[in-house]
Amino acid sequence: MAARPVLVVGGGAVALRKIRVLLRCHARVTVVSPKVGPGIRRSAAACRSAWIKRPFAAGLISRLKPVLVFACTDSEQVNGEISRMASCRGIWVNRSDRPAESPVHFPAIARLGPNLCMAVFSGGRAPVYVKHLRKRIEKILGPRVSTELKLIDEFRRRLRARVEGSARRKRILTRLVEDGTVERVARQPAARRGPALRRLLEKRT
Repeated sequence: MAARPVLVVGGGAVALRKIRVLLRCHARVTVVSPKVGPGIRRSAAACRSAWIKRPFAAGLISRLKPVLVFACTDSEQVNGEISRMASCRGIWVNRSDRPAESPVHFPAIARLGPNLCMAVFSGGRAPVYVKHLRKRIEKILGPRVSTELKLIDEFRRRLRARVEGSARRKRILTRLVEDGTVERVARQPAARRGPALRRLLEKRT
């Protein structure tokens, strides 16, 4: 989504949630609404997104040429109109009032460290429960998975310098993950993980 234009119609809390995710993906967000909440107003003031202060009109889609449209107004009629207009132009659209009927969905994204995330998705049928699952995943897996990922990355770098052949390196890494070795090393104190990796490297290669 980086640098791609996205249109969000609506200025309330639902629109703000969509906008925050889109901005994390570095999309170019334009918000259309006569009024917006303080979060959207601050985003526009900081030039992180654009705000067109007016009701939605059909010509906006043709003018802005978005790759995605989000219908987040409090009017089912307006959301339906936005959805029909976008669909007729071959543009994917998400309706906040009927997520299960939308071709585009926002999954709940569990962030398990700087380089790992997991998406939880229900096809728009249970967004509240999906959000709950995301929080549980982050709480249960978050710290442990982040440590394991760092260990695997370090071992992979050392393995690349020591073992020729990507197929063989993949077999070694797969065994380390599937037999629980990575989990056991991750549970050790930080000072003992480096020596444990060195021993593993000597033993497995």
